[in-house]
Amino acid sequence: MSRAFASLFSAFVLFAAAPGVRAADEDPKAIIARAVKAHGGEEFLTKHMAARTQNKGKINVPGVGETDFTQEVAYMLPNKFRENIDLNVGGQNIKVSTLMNGDAISIEAAGKAVDVTDSIKKAMKDATEMMTMARLVPLLKDKTYELSVFGEAKVEEKPAIGIRVTSKSKKEITFYFDKKTNLLAKLEHRTVDAGTGAEISEERIVLEYKVKDGIPMPKKVLVKHDGKTFIEAEVVEFTYLEKIDDSEFKK
Repeated sequence: MSRAFASLFSAFVLFAAAPGVRAADEDPKAIIARAVKAHGGEEFLTKHMAARTQNKGKINVPGVGETDFTQEVAYMLPNKFRENIDLNVGGQNIKVSTLMNGDAISIEAAGKAVDVTDSIKKAMKDATEMMTMARLVPLLKDKTYELSVFGEAKVEEKPAIGIRVTSKSKKEITFYFDKKTNLLAKLEHRTVDAGTGAEISEERIVLEYKVKDGIPMPKKVLVKHDGKTFIEAEVVEFTYLEKIDDSEFKK
């Protein structure tokens, strides 16, 4: 089951279509700027680099199959994360706890420590980097990011425009924005399977948004691995915060 942990821990995040027709005369920064405004604006996104969230849904656990889960998360970007997941496996409830504070990572399942492999570290590093990039403002402010228009596509039958982003670490993520609302519709990137270390294609699709205090937040999220459904999640509660005390991310 450990191969599922690193992928599940960021399932709430905004999160394989073939390249579409390139949109003529589109400025990638202008597209990102519209998305920033749609998601609450630059000031809001810059100040709120932390959050708490509660989620529930179904996950396909390798060797087990589809199972229900509930999830509680607290995080503070760029690299502090705490998560508790309850899984129903074969009629038994199993609790998985993950703690990340910089390079220090620990995972416990059913009260026993899980070996944190290089593959898990890589998957978690990819996910936290993706979460930071999904704040969108860094894509406009940090000149180390390279932006290009990827093309037009449909996400869940809705027209979208794709922006390919390459980070300083050479990680590439394609962001798809709904052409009508300018909201983030999908993220697509290459990462690793936390259990096997094999490279996979991951899609994170926001199926539905809800508005809280004037800010649109994901309500339903679908995660696919190599085109197959991995997680279907509903965001029960999501609260943006400016900061979470560092003590919460210490073991």
